[in-house]
Amino acid sequence: MIKLISAHVKNFRQLRDCSLSFARDEESPLTVIRAENATGKTTLLTALTWALFGDDGLHGRRSGYRLHSLDWDNAVDGNTCETQVSIKFAAIDDESGMERTYELVRTSTERPSPDGSFTVENDNLMLFERKSTGDEPVTNPTAFITNRVLPKSLKDVFFIDGDRALAFIEATDERSAKRDRVEQAVRQLLGLDLLEDAERHVDSTRRQAVSELRKLAKGTNLEQLAKREVELDEKKAELLERKAEIEEDRQATDRRKRKADEAMREALAAGGADRKELERQLSNRDGDLKAERKLHSQLVGRQRDLVNSSQLLVSLTSTAVTEAGELLSGLEEQGVIPDTLPEVVKDRIHRGICICGRDVSQGSDGHEALCELLEEVDQLEGSHEILVHLSAAHRLRQQTSEDDDSQSWGNRAKNSGADILRCEQTQARLEKEIGELRAKVSGIKEQDISELERMLTEEEQEAKRLTSEAATIAEQIRSATAQVSALKKDRQAAQKKEDKYRTVLAQETAANDLLAVLRSTVQTLESETVDEVSNQMSDIFLKMIVADPDSGGMISGAELTRDHDITVLGPDSQRLDPDKDLSGAQRRALTLAFILALVQVSGVRAPNVVDTPLGMTSELVRRALLEYAAENSSQLVMFLTGSEVVGVEDILDRFAGMTYTLTFTDHYPMQLVNDPGSGRKEVLICDCDYYSHCNVCERKATA
Repeated sequence: MIKLISAHVKNFRQLRDCSLSFARDEESPLTVIRAENATGKTTLLTALTWALFGDDGLHGRRSGYRLHSLDWDNAVDGNTCETQVSIKFAAIDDESGMERTYELVRTSTERPSPDGSFTVENDNLMLFERKSTGDEPVTNPTAFITNRVLPKSLKDVFFIDGDRALAFIEATDERSAKRDRVEQAVRQLLGLDLLEDAERHVDSTRRQAVSELRKLAKGTNLEQLAKREVELDEKKAELLERKAEIEEDRQATDRRKRKADEAMREALAAGGADRKELERQLSNRDGDLKAERKLHSQLVGRQRDLVNSSQLLVSLTSTAVTEAGELLSGLEEQGVIPDTLPEVVKDRIHRGICICGRDVSQGSDGHEALCELLEEVDQLEGSHEILVHLSAAHRLRQQTSEDDDSQSWGNRAKNSGADILRCEQTQARLEKEIGELRAKVSGIKEQDISELERMLTEEEQEAKRLTSEAATIAEQIRSATAQVSALKKDRQAAQKKEDKYRTVLAQETAANDLLAVLRSTVQTLESETVDEVSNQMSDIFLKMIVADPDSGGMISGAELTRDHDITVLGPDSQRLDPDKDLSGAQRRALTLAFILALVQVSGVRAPNVVDTPLGMTSELVRRALLEYAAENSSQLVMFLTGSEVVGVEDILDRFAGMTYTLTFTDHYPMQLVNDPGSGRKEVLICDCDYYSHCNVCERKATA
């Protein structure tokens, strides 16, 4: 039995520096970690499994799984990133029965490159026993964790990703793949591996006896039969090994396919499919804004011309212009305006001959007289220009009807001003739309949808290929088994002819008998335990979904068959397909019921760490599921979103011993009220519970 005490995560993806302690009290065994989607729940779960199980705790191969943060900057953060996850836990010593405290520390150093690639320089695992005299290193920490803390094979049973755990009941390309997952989980928790190791050891002894029999039967037909049997045994062993490899590859392919499919759904849900459309709209709005700004400049110019036009004078001084009209008309008749004298004088000076024929070239007396006259006329030029302007205004006044408001200067000025105002309003609207579009585009992660589709297609093709190859290997194993069986009959008939052969034959017979006992024991234990798990699972499932089997409802129970199929029973014990006939909430409840039933039947005591188990559940189911899990777990850690907490606060109050809230700084300003102020993309952890918030974790209200 083990219990988690605390954990510290440093530089594990966006978890730059996070520490937390776990509830361990029997009355309050629940640790609640509140976190919204895309905040770091799965990352923290992965960090814990990586610390305990190494690269097997990661999603995919270590060479392709980056531990450093996405925004790691070599210039600021350094050329290497050291990731460290430490876990303190308590374990019961098998010999003394005393509780001992340990601290596990797993580190890894990566060297990120500017192009996004990275190299792994070293990985290291250390384990210390905490004693009053000081920390004492534990030799061979990997073996210690596997044999005495938590076997690697039980990782997916006790560290549960709410979505990935559905693989126990989800449909796949081949029904046997789902059965294999269930069977593997059952066998792992029952510890049947030890019996299988003994079975393999006895089978090895049996094969040695067969080899000895071949030597004793040298020169006879018995020798050929024994040799052929050994060859078939070796071939069968190779085929079984290849089958195991194919199964591992198929499971890895299935995980990658699920990951690609999840990435596709997330990309589409995040708006990745609409990014091009948003960018097209943004480009169109930018073009419209440029056109409106150009139009605004033109309208302002037109307004300026109106202000400087003679019509303004007419509009403002209509009466005065009318009274001055007669004076201006008289001045025009007298030739005073427009004043043509300056132009005439300039022309004569240029020609050098007066209109009377006199010489006015430069240096002559006439030239000097004309220059003096031109100087006098220039002094009056300003007055003449004003008189000419007034005269033009008077003529315009006469030409324009006072009753024609549509042509008056006032109406034109009013219309021009209205056009400018509309243009400015249009610019403001476009600027707002552009800002909103840019916010949407910046809020959407860049997703290569076509690349995800390609990856998904490739993984589906690989899964089909592996399925086909597995079927071929299975047929070859069946054929080899049949041939071995036939050879045994032939050889046993020949063995009776050899006296010396009988001693070795007795050894082989004993091995076969022992193998039969071991296999029967495994089969009996597995079948009887399957029945017990089935009964427990059915009871737990009905409690979680709040169903009464005697009420004649749609669900009367659940069953784990001896073929390792998980099914649901409907009215009159009709079998239902969990993948097709259950809601998302019921499927999650069925999965957790299966896992909790396995744990109870096996008697293994270890922490249950569950990521988003209450999603897509009604309040009634959510309450039943949470209450049962809390009451039947020695230590329970749950990652919950805000929506999963709603309606179960009183249950959390009863069982929660520790509460935390995760916050991702990249959610500011779209989702967070306050700027976390860290200056980088990272997950921050605070002690806020499901009722409260602080300046770090306070989120904006959603409609």
